[in-house]
Amino acid sequence: MSNDDRDLRSSLLDDLSFSGEDVSVSASQVADGRIFGLTAVERMILSIVLFLAVTVLGIALLFITGTIALH
Repeated sequence: MSNDDRDLRSSLLDDLSFSGEDVSVSASQVADGRIFGLTAVERMILSIVLFLAVTVLGIALLFITGTIALH
């Protein structure tokens, strides 16, 4: 292991050390318009795709169980 690797590791450990102080962050610093790392448009597309998948699977299940039939 070279000295550069040790220097890098020690500098990272110094940066990551826990100071023991509570850190308060305001909501404006945290809010960036993302929930679960998704933007609003991505969440909308995901919800539409999930809705369609559940609908198609539900109708398929109704056909398989014989609850509905085409005439």
